[in-house]
Amino acid sequence: MDNDSDPVTIWIDELRQSDENAARNIWQHFVLRLQASARKKLRLSTRQLYDEEDAAQSAFHSLCAGISNGRFPELGDRQSLWQLLLVITSRKIARRHRYDQRQRRDVRRTLHESVFSTPVKGSAEGGLQQAPSREPTPEFSAEFVDVCDSLFNSLDDPELLRVATLRIEGHNDTEIAEKLNCSRRTIQRRLEVIRRHWEALGIENE
Repeated sequence: MDNDSDPVTIWIDELRQSDENAARNIWQHFVLRLQASARKKLRLSTRQLYDEEDAAQSAFHSLCAGISNGRFPELGDRQSLWQLLLVITSRKIARRHRYDQRQRRDVRRTLHESVFSTPVKGSAEGGLQQAPSREPTPEFSAEFVDVCDSLFNSLDDPELLRVATLRIEGHNDTEIAEKLNCSRRTIQRRLEVIRRHWEALGIENE
């Protein structure tokens, strides 16, 4: 097919004039292939909150905004348009993966600090109250719940689980010892066992 008569080429020219019908036509023409490509690149953990539809829509919006604003002057046919969509989508996914990695680091750091730092007796510090005061993102909250569930479920000793639960609630070593009717040194040893166990599972303080 001659490029000048290719409908995709015509739609590109029309999109440069901010034609909404052209944008709709391009989207319908490429959406399934673009989502399929995005699905292959997304990590399974990422797809729980950000899937191929999100990636494709975000990439397409960026494409349309760029074309309407005079960017991509070399864009002129379906092949170049498809390649550009793939590049934008890949960059969107890469940024999302970096964001997820940062969220996981924050989750690990928050959980590590809430359990293994020592709150001052009688203070409001310690436990999850040590977490950043800013409102957590939905992604952070979801990741935190997943990590907590996974790590707490890995503690097959009821005493270790009780120690970890009390610490994450903000109790210091002395308070936990009093609640469990044992010595403070015993609590410290159990916390060390928990720390080593969780570090082996990837909860090290990054």
